[in-house]
Amino acid sequence: MSIALICAGAACALYGASIMRLRSGSSFYRVWYALAAVLLIAGAAGLIAQDGSHAEPLVRTAQRIVAAALVLGVAAVGAVGWRIMTLAHREPPDDLAYLIVLGAQVRADGTPSGSLRRRLESALAYLRAHPRTRAIVSGGQGPNEPCSEAHAMRAWLLDRGIAADRVLAEAQSTTTAENLSRTGRLIDPARERVGIVTNDFHLYRALAIARHAGYAHAWGIPAPSRRWYLPNNVLREVAALVKNKLRNTM
Repeated sequence: MSIALICAGAACALYGASIMRLRSGSSFYRVWYALAAVLLIAGAAGLIAQDGSHAEPLVRTAQRIVAAALVLGVAAVGAVGWRIMTLAHREPPDDLAYLIVLGAQVRADGTPSGSLRRRLESALAYLRAHPRTRAIVSGGQGPNEPCSEAHAMRAWLLDRGIAADRVLAEAQSTTTAENLSRTGRLIDPARERVGIVTNDFHLYRALAIARHAGYAHAWGIPAPSRRWYLPNNVLREVAALVKNKLRNTM
């Protein structure tokens, strides 16, 4: 078991490093480092205690607890992740009045990050197919961004032929809950049929927050995400779901 724990810890550390390299502005990669530290310490302790010392039974018990917690955690996150991703495959209706495009990181040169670009591509496809639908791009300016996410998104859509009067902007929000609360002031969320555009892993929480904020007719329009980063994104979403529940924003 010691070797297995060490291997699992090393894998978590390497995965965390790949997340950190994204420089997304999020510090969630530290969770992977923390998990790696627990697994590596548990594994190393088992190797050290193999000399038949009095501490060996205690170390073995601790290892079993760590391993069981890991298995249960993976199962729980996997179950929630399956529910999250299942929602992303539902087709939106053709008569949406508005699309609400939720913001994500903007690069230093003012262009959308890969995650945000995929959201915009999904919105663009719907807007081109449904010329009566308008878009509301929502997102403020983060500390590592040169402009508001809303500004970058609006410019991206206009550059691709969407008329300026079809794209409204909300440039103050910093969280998903704020996105939907502030955007709700621009429309009648209890009456309008809206589509919420975000990455597939984020859609479940975004729709739950929307319902809590009074959106009576909201559908999800998923943007694809890179599968390598899906474990990190799903784990972060699970943590965010708990956080939103505690804050009563969903």
